[in-house]
Amino acid sequence: MSEIFRFIHASDLHLGSFLNVNGNPKEEIQELCKMAVYNSFERICNKAVYYNVDFILICGDVYDSYLRSVRGNRFFINQCLTLNENNINIYVIYGNHDALHDGQELFAMPPNVHILSSDKPEFFEVYKEGQVIAKIIGKSYKKRNEKEKIYEQYLLDNDVFNIAMLHTALEKDNKNYVPCTLNDLKEVPNIDYWALGHIHKLSILSNVKPIIAFAGIPQGRDMGEQGVGGVFLVTAQNKEIVDMEVLPIAAVVYKMLEIIVDDVDNIENYGDLIGVIVEAISSLTYDVPEDACGIKYSKKDMGNEFKGYILQVKVKGRMDLHKEISRMTEDDYKQFIESINEELSCNKHFMWIDSVIFRTTPLKQDFENLKMQNSIFEDLEEVIRTYTMDSEHIDQLVKNWGSIWKEQLYTENIDDDKFDFDEETIADIISQARELLIEKLSDVLDIT
Repeated sequence: MSEIFRFIHASDLHLGSFLNVNGNPKEEIQELCKMAVYNSFERICNKAVYYNVDFILICGDVYDSYLRSVRGNRFFINQCLTLNENNINIYVIYGNHDALHDGQELFAMPPNVHILSSDKPEFFEVYKEGQVIAKIIGKSYKKRNEKEKIYEQYLLDNDVFNIAMLHTALEKDNKNYVPCTLNDLKEVPNIDYWALGHIHKLSILSNVKPIIAFAGIPQGRDMGEQGVGGVFLVTAQNKEIVDMEVLPIAAVVYKMLEIIVDDVDNIENYGDLIGVIVEAISSLTYDVPEDACGIKYSKKDMGNEFKGYILQVKVKGRMDLHKEISRMTEDDYKQFIESINEELSCNKHFMWIDSVIFRTTPLKQDFENLKMQNSIFEDLEEVIRTYTMDSEHIDQLVKNWGSIWKEQLYTENIDDDKFDFDEETIADIISQARELLIEKLSDVLDIT
């Protein structure tokens, strides 16, 4: 009977990068943000030792730049030396951020580190107790883009558990990062597990053989990388996966918190609004996501390494304070956020407000009464209903916004010259437009 074995599937460490945080947090928070990416890799290695894994896969972007820093390279090697002492091998493909560029490593790698070739797909046999338990195949990027369908060259026999490593955007039309589709990967013969990197969102795209999964980024670095980052811990035997779960890694979690306010909250001034926000934030507790889409999160030692949240707060609802908020100056805005952060400074886990987005509207007018006074409001209601309910009109609306708007699902491929949007953003814009039209029409028509 074949040995049971375990491995960790990780990707996108981005050693050398730092967490983005606005404002002027306390020195200990700033230091934590500087070290968080490094510390996340150290935790991955500690988990590997704790769970006695046989090997680790790192599927691209070990470093944030192909110009490896001495610090980043030494840190990686020191952690790998600890793994070597525990007989844990590491298999690495480089991605678009750390492409080889025909260059050499700054230091010699320990014997347990295997950097897969950038010239052609390379495979390794993994041994345990004298027998082959798995084969690993993959190819590193030589340059910042990889246009070839390199997965078509991933040829392995079907005698043991086969793992394919690939750094890809998984988009057929994306020629920079291995153009392919989910079906393309499924059609490659004899692969049992596709270990993917490049997309910074952890996901399982196929939970039947072949398993296809993105490990995501273990430590988010900005609001585009929200949530509890982690790595997959996979247990396998023969050619089957016995268990697969996510080990939470991120010590600092980026999170968007939506707070709904209305006139019953008795918000008369900024102090009242700050109190509502602080109360909502103070009730936050650390928890890993509930199992969803076939992803199971480990809750063992949950929270021991968690340090705090960097938050983006979105305030929505109707309030008397809306006009004052709309006239808020930049200095007022900064002072408003500073006041909230001062109130939050005593929590067990730090809570740092990175930004506040206001999506407020004036207190609700009697819309039925407005319609009775002027039929233009009935027309407005019909138009809003059309652009809210009819998918063709919604598509046309988005098209009319112009090319400045773009749906950007993954932060790795974000276009900084575009505004990101999703269904929630579209609904927000329509709602804001509705309220603004009601307010302006009421003023012009002198309706109260």
